[in-house]
Amino acid sequence: MGLRLNTNVSTVISLNHLRRANETQRLSLSRMSSGDAIASSADNPSGLVISEVLRAQLVSLEQARENSEFASNVVSTADAALAEVESLLRGIRQSLVFALNDGAISPEQIDAEQDSVDSAIRSIERIANTTRLGDSNLLNGTSAIAVSDKSAAISEISARSVKLNGENSRTFEVSVAAAAERATIIAQFDTATGTADGDHTIQVTGALGTQELLVTSGMTTQDMMNAINSARDMTGVYATLASGTLGTPAAGDAVLLQSDEYGSEQEVMATLIDGTNLYAAPEADGTPALLANGAQVRDSGADVLASVLGMNVNAKGNEISVISDQLNANITLADGTGPTGGTPLSFTVLDSGFTFQLNTGLSLHDSVTLGIDNVAPMLLGTAARIQGGTGSGTSFAEASVGGYINSILNGGANDLNTNPGNAIEIVDSAIYDVADLRSFLGAFESRIVESNLNSLDVAFENLVSSESEVRDVDFARESAEFTRAAIQAQAATSVFGSSNIISVNVLSLLQ
Repeated sequence: MGLRLNTNVSTVISLNHLRRANETQRLSLSRMSSGDAIASSADNPSGLVISEVLRAQLVSLEQARENSEFASNVVSTADAALAEVESLLRGIRQSLVFALNDGAISPEQIDAEQDSVDSAIRSIERIANTTRLGDSNLLNGTSAIAVSDKSAAISEISARSVKLNGENSRTFEVSVAAAAERATIIAQFDTATGTADGDHTIQVTGALGTQELLVTSGMTTQDMMNAINSARDMTGVYATLASGTLGTPAAGDAVLLQSDEYGSEQEVMATLIDGTNLYAAPEADGTPALLANGAQVRDSGADVLASVLGMNVNAKGNEISVISDQLNANITLADGTGPTGGTPLSFTVLDSGFTFQLNTGLSLHDSVTLGIDNVAPMLLGTAARIQGGTGSGTSFAEASVGGYINSILNGGANDLNTNPGNAIEIVDSAIYDVADLRSFLGAFESRIVESNLNSLDVAFENLVSSESEVRDVDFARESAEFTRAAIQAQAATSVFGSSNIISVNVLSLLQ
């Protein structure tokens, strides 16, 4: 290699290596001082894209976690208020039991208990209207899921959770394949005479208990019907004519022994303890057969057979419970609602209640719509209805049962002086409804919200780890890189100084 003066190639090469070593040191210092492996987009373009996507997911997960915690706060606030409502209802029931003991208490004591009941009902009204979280009222119905356009055969419906699939409303159809039934037995005396031949002891058993009835010789089938109805409050079984004319006993008269309520839990049993000419058979259309002493006939009721969303549902009598990811609702059908055929019952659920965005996506599973029922006294309880039959074909007077808590107020149809027995049934229904609502809210909090929070925590942990792997600097590796670059810079500096010796050699040749 010759000696050149104008261009010192060795110096240029040395300077280039020195510049690269200094740039490497600068980048290493920048990364270690900031902690970021990607100081600028030029450092790792693809890694920057991945990192930014992960960061967007992380902030979304943080917000979803806050949303879940807010949902938990809503449920906890409502549950605490409902627990107080339950306590007040228990106190009302205690007062009603006290009022039933009218043989040992004075009217003044009843009035005092009525004042206590009135105060408790007003407290329930206050709780229903003042339980709030932020600007949201929780128990006065404004947080409930609204239902419209329900078929007339649907007497009551409470929707607690629904998937609207992004729409403002959704219509559901209820197909009934078989109506709910009462437990029923048909019975009669000898069709030739229509009267009892000798004395009979008949044991009647229903949902409320068992009662033995004495039927004396010569009593008619209609007399037996009246005897059964006289014990109705002790057995839960009432009798009505299956054939014959009320008030005009005849040989062909037959009676139906029926349970007051519908459903598979209802049972009617008739046992002939003593006697010789009682005929009976299960089912209303059965053919009565002569019973031997000690023989018994029994029949059970049936729950309504129905489906919603093409699925079978849980049923108890005329009450349907739908529990799915698409709908959670309790539906009560009117008594006697039979198969709907090609025209199913329907109801429409509106966009209402609380919608909680519990995750980061837009799928149906990322959000939950929840409704909290109104617990005001005017809606707490059950709709009044005629117990058992309509009164036609029987001497038993029609009796209205059920109602709402506000009917227990002083002067109401079910206050302590008027009808404390029915008031107890109203309070029991209200206690069950509140407990059922609390159970639903508790399950939502533990099975959905808390589970979702745990899932979000795991997802957040994994995303943080992934984002850190891409974005955060590895100080051990980067410090090693910095040391290497520093040594290279020192070596390049030394070589750069030595490269000038070539020019000095040119000068020596000229001397």
